[in-house]
Amino acid sequence: MFHHRFHQRAPPQLISSPAGHGDSMAALPRRSLVVHYAEIGTKGNNRAFFETHLEKNLLEKLRPLGDYQAELVNQRLVVSGPPTARWDEAVAALKEVFGVAWLARVVECPLDYPSVKAAAVEELEAAKLATGAATFRVTSRRANKGYPLSSQQMAVKLGEDLAKETGLEVDLSHPGATLFVEILSDRMIVHTLKERGPGGLPVGVTGKVVHLLSGGIDSPAAAWLMMKRGCDLTYAHFYVAPRPEDILDTKMARTLRSLARFGPGGGRMVLLPFTDYQVATRDLRTDFEPVVFRHFMRVVAEKVAHRVGAVALSTGDNLGQVASQTLYNLACIDAGASMPILRPVLGYDKSEIISLAERIGTYQDSIEEYKDCCSIVSRHPRTRMKVEDVLEASRSYDFPALAEGVLSQSSAMKLDANTGVVSVEPAEPAPRVKGRG
Repeated sequence: MFHHRFHQRAPPQLISSPAGHGDSMAALPRRSLVVHYAEIGTKGNNRAFFETHLEKNLLEKLRPLGDYQAELVNQRLVVSGPPTARWDEAVAALKEVFGVAWLARVVECPLDYPSVKAAAVEELEAAKLATGAATFRVTSRRANKGYPLSSQQMAVKLGEDLAKETGLEVDLSHPGATLFVEILSDRMIVHTLKERGPGGLPVGVTGKVVHLLSGGIDSPAAAWLMMKRGCDLTYAHFYVAPRPEDILDTKMARTLRSLARFGPGGGRMVLLPFTDYQVATRDLRTDFEPVVFRHFMRVVAEKVAHRVGAVALSTGDNLGQVASQTLYNLACIDAGASMPILRPVLGYDKSEIISLAERIGTYQDSIEEYKDCCSIVSRHPRTRMKVEDVLEASRSYDFPALAEGVLSQSSAMKLDANTGVVSVEPAEPAPRVKGRG
C-alpha cells in the first residue's frame, strides 16, 4: 500500500521501491526520497569525494531502519527502500545528516507526461486534503535539457491540467500548495513538501578531530558545529567519579547519545581520570589552577589525537565568557601546542549558544547537575596568566609523563549505532600514526 504523508488512500499505480536498483526504471512509478545538497555543489573537481561521503553517511543513518539504497542522479541523491520502508522515520533520520540541504518524500515517474500528470494529481489532491489549500502553483526544474518541454512549459502545461483535474485555482504569488517537478536524465520526480536538513558538509570529509567534551552547555554545541564542518570527532572527557563505569549513569552518556545522532557509526568518548593530576599538582597556586589544568587537558588531548590519527583539537571555549577564557589565558592554554585548537563558539554570546543547544537537543542534559573536573579546581583564576608561568608548571610537574600515565588508565565509552547500547571498556589506543609523538 502507498502510504502518503497527507492521507491513507493508496493510488494503485504507485508501488514501493525494490531493495535493489537493477530494475529500478521498470519499477516506476514508485515512492522514494530525494536529498539535495547545497555547499557540496561548489566543490568543483572534488565534488565526487563529498558526494560519496554524503551517500555513505545517509545509508549508515538508515541502516537501523532497514535495507535502503541511494543513487546519485543529476547532483541529487535518490533514496529507495524496501516494500516495508518506514518513510516518516527515514525522513526524520536524514534531517540530522550534515550535508543535507533539504529532502522530500517523492514519487518517481518515467519520462513521459501522462505518468507525471497522474502522480501530480495524486500528490496535489493529498495536499489539498491535508491543508485545505484552495490554490496552487507548479515549480519545475529541468536537469535533462533533452526533454521536449522546458521548465516553464512543463509548469504551464501541468498547471492547466491540474486545475482541471483538482478544481484548485492557480496562484503564483501566494499558493496554498506548491507542486515541485524535477525533470532528470532518466526519470521525473514529483513532490509537494520540502523539509530542511542541517546543511554543512558530510561528517568525515575534513578529517579527524579530538573534541574536549565537558558537562557544560557550550561544549556539546561546539561539537555539533565541528561536525557540521565535516569533522569526524573523538570525544575526550576528564572525570572525577571513582570508576569509569559510573559515567554510564550520568548526563555524559546521554550527551554522547545526543551528539551521535549527527555523526555516522555511533560515538566514542575517551574517559580520562582526573585523580593523578589532582594529586600531582596539590601544591599548585589556586589562582593558577584553572588555566594550568586546561593546559594539561590540551596536552593529554594531543596524545589522544596522535593515537587516533586526528589532526586537530576542538573545545567549547568562548572568548571572555569566564575569567579563564580571556585572550591571555587562551594563549597560555595553547602554548606549545603541536596541532590547531579550534573553538567554533568563540564569537557566540551565551544566549546564542543556549539557543543552539536547545535546537540540537543537548541543553536539558547540559544543565543537569554533574561533578565536572572544572568545578573542582579554583573558580577564581587570574585573567592574565603568563605563558612562562604555565610552561614552568608543565615542566615542574612533568606534564608529558603525567599525561601518559592518565592515558594509560583511560577507558572508552562507546555507543553502538545499530543497537543504541552505550558501554564502557578499557581503551585500546590505535597504533601511533607515523611521524607522531
